[in-house]
Amino acid sequence: MTPNGRLIAVLLGALLCLAGCSGHYTFSDDEYRPLGDPASIHRGK
Repeated sequence: MTPNGRLIAVLLGALLCLAGCSGHYTFSDDEYRPLGDPASIHRGK
């Protein structure tokens, strides 16, 4: 692999990693619940 090709591969890999970290995460939907046991809020009642 040529040095120029290696640079392109590294830049493409870095771009893919950075693009994966910038997702649009919203928690305003009706189905959002905290992680863990879903029945824990009703336990002991």
